[in-house]
Amino acid sequence: MKTGYLLSAAVLLGVLAGCGSDSDDDDPIVINIPGDTGSGQTPEPEPEPEPEPEPEPEVPVGGPFVCPETGLYFCDDFASGELANWDVLASPDNTSGATGTFDILDDNGNNILRYTAATAGPNKVDGELLLVTPEAFADVPGADYFVEARIRPRQNSNTASKFLYLMARYQSPGNWHAGGLNVQNSSSSTKVEVARSVDGAISRPVQASKPILLGEAGETDGVWYTVRFEMIGESLSVYLNGEQLGTTQDADYADKGLIGLYTYNRSFEIDDIKVGDPAVKPVQLTLDYADPSWEVEAGNAPLVVTVAALQNDGTTADTFSVESSDPAVVAVAVDGTQVSLTPLAKGDATVTFTSGSDPSITRRIDVAVAEGFTMPNTEYGDLSGQLYPASGATEVHIDDALAITFDAVPTLGDIGSVRIFRASDNALVDVINLGTEVDSLGYAGQDRVRSVYYSPFTVEGNTLHIKPHNGLLEYGTDYYVAIGDGVVTGTELNGVAFTGLGDNANWSFSTQAAAPTGSEVTVDDDGAADFRTVQGALNYMMSSVAKDDAATVTISEGDYHEMLFLRGKNNVTLSGAGADKVVIHYDNYESLNGGSGSSAPPGPGTPAGGRSVFLVEGVDNLVLDGITLKNDHVRVDNASNQAETIYFNSSYRLIAKNSSFISEQDTLLLKGYTWFYNTLVAGNVDFIWGYSVASLFENSEIRSLGDSKGSSDGYILQARTENITDPGFVFLNSRLTRGAGPTGNVIADGTSYLARSGGKAENYDNVTFVNCQMDAHIADIGWAGEGVNSQPAPNPELANAQSGWKEFGSTDLNGNPLDLSARQSGYVLSSGEAAAYLDRASVFAGYNGGAGWNPEP
Repeated sequence: MKTGYLLSAAVLLGVLAGCGSDSDDDDPIVINIPGDTGSGQTPEPEPEPEPEPEPEPEVPVGGPFVCPETGLYFCDDFASGELANWDVLASPDNTSGATGTFDILDDNGNNILRYTAATAGPNKVDGELLLVTPEAFADVPGADYFVEARIRPRQNSNTASKFLYLMARYQSPGNWHAGGLNVQNSSSSTKVEVARSVDGAISRPVQASKPILLGEAGETDGVWYTVRFEMIGESLSVYLNGEQLGTTQDADYADKGLIGLYTYNRSFEIDDIKVGDPAVKPVQLTLDYADPSWEVEAGNAPLVVTVAALQNDGTTADTFSVESSDPAVVAVAVDGTQVSLTPLAKGDATVTFTSGSDPSITRRIDVAVAEGFTMPNTEYGDLSGQLYPASGATEVHIDDALAITFDAVPTLGDIGSVRIFRASDNALVDVINLGTEVDSLGYAGQDRVRSVYYSPFTVEGNTLHIKPHNGLLEYGTDYYVAIGDGVVTGTELNGVAFTGLGDNANWSFSTQAAAPTGSEVTVDDDGAADFRTVQGALNYMMSSVAKDDAATVTISEGDYHEMLFLRGKNNVTLSGAGADKVVIHYDNYESLNGGSGSSAPPGPGTPAGGRSVFLVEGVDNLVLDGITLKNDHVRVDNASNQAETIYFNSSYRLIAKNSSFISEQDTLLLKGYTWFYNTLVAGNVDFIWGYSVASLFENSEIRSLGDSKGSSDGYILQARTENITDPGFVFLNSRLTRGAGPTGNVIADGTSYLARSGGKAENYDNVTFVNCQMDAHIADIGWAGEGVNSQPAPNPELANAQSGWKEFGSTDLNGNPLDLSARQSGYVLSSGEAAAYLDRASVFAGYNGGAGWNPEP
């Protein structure tokens, strides 16, 4: 159930080919693809101010489209119920490959073509399924044209890669251009792409991450998307719902060829295939809200939708109109390009957005409004010991959570909210909705905050824990709490059936009189301290301590279930009671909060705070000492599983010592200069990666965990060093071990690799191991070079003493020297060459323009 800001495909906007992407498409199509090849994240030197818009459903109105007699070179709306214009291919030789069935479906009075996938073929070249006949394509005048269609993708059972392209300039099997959808099972992993196939080798020079929703297998639900592939000379462009998403140059095919549909393992419906003059651009009407529906309580905050509208010249701003089918249920208000949808009363309404230049182009959101919050009046008697904070509690922390204990395990309802009121005037301070909510991490008034989706309700035994939104409670203020009817169902409180908790229950409390002072504060999850959460302390440091003044947050033993954000405050130390005693953790991952993340100005829009537990921006000399940062996410199928513990997005310095960093995929994402001393770093898929100038792991344990998805291969590193002479990632006097993953899986001998490449010419694979002990899980060849598990070649392809993959003095865990003669794609340093990596001062010599840095434990 979705309430407030709902968890939709908009939530899931992210990067498919993130470092160590575990999407169904993480292996390259062929060896040496010049596109993303498994780790397609791009550098983010500075946070972007705004998230890009996301696609929305196209809903045709006014009856089905009918192919016009003029204005297009070719058109097929399948109204005849026949495939006379098409040749159906099982594979290039018509004998093998992807299999499935075609039929014509009557979709509410409109004939459409349906394809139901069966099993995946032996390789992705065996995917062409539909090709226009030369006779039907005879009126197309030349090689410059667009091909466009409405496509409704659908779930199907297996998990192989799933492509759905509009082919054009088709010359022969394996030789064509195409544009269309890369439709994985998770909408956070979907992309809109330009593809090219040369002798069966498919590359994808344009890949734009966009959420694509799937209908249920075997049903007729789902979302229609308009896909356009456009060719003008050597320029190849792809559009989704009228929005141009990328262009590339390619001169391979100058003949008009044929058009067709290339699909590999994806069920779909398709309609209204058009070919026309590419000088006529599509009219754009796109929303930054991707889901076709919104479920909300009456009286909740409006949903703010940003509209992008262009006329058919591709540049001139278009007008648009917005109408609610029942303004008494949902009211709409337009302010420039922002439209506010306000839920007023119980009922259903459809909000329709209509293009000003082409009224046939519409977008709509179906809104279901539940009855608004009504103050409950059920009496439950004495609730002593069942409420936290206790009724009448004083000196409550402004960052504390709420909890209520029932007679039995509570069951969360579908829709409803918990509300916090200010006692002095009954003003509503916070509305905490069921489902997934948006929280903004940072202090009140901060110019840029970290906006993320989070789950405010968790159940432990008979207790319901409720996390209010960050930064809304104030010091020295009295509050009371109410719980709407329907939030919890099927349980009792003090022997009374629970139907909500009203103001008559007197769940009230007062907060601490004043904020702490000074540059040293304490955090404890249940004892005496300045703050209950680490983020509460960070908010204080960012807002109340001068940027360069030293600041210390002392964290007592405890379990801290939260995401963190620090921006623009230098010289902060997080000092914990010990890595085994202080655990800061959250289940945050690509399919929840897509992308590596950045801050943004406060306000409406899709959260872009990213998938790490801790996002750090523009900070120098951050020290993490005696803590554990853990990303709780467990790798599963049908999700994008990138899940960092920390994203250090800074060109300055980070020190981590006596600490642990634990995740499965992409555990550390680093930039700048970082020193990890006496630390544990654990994961299994590219779990140390990034754009570091120099990252030194000294006297540390690098633990490869068994993959919860059952993969037999693991990769420790993927470097994206930006300058060929920078040290990149250096491991000194450290141990490479293995251990059980979250589901108990253990890595077998010889199945893990020291590193694999991102396959990008602009980045260098600078990784060095010096005097490190390695368990037998590390493969004899060491590095996953070109062709190993279909990996690309590293850059530089031939490593040397200064750049690339390097190694010196490696031993087994007992200190016996390893035979490095079997290593591939790496360089074995001489003792003289290894001297540049034997101490901190040497590794960090380039810091601050050559002034250097020599941190101490």
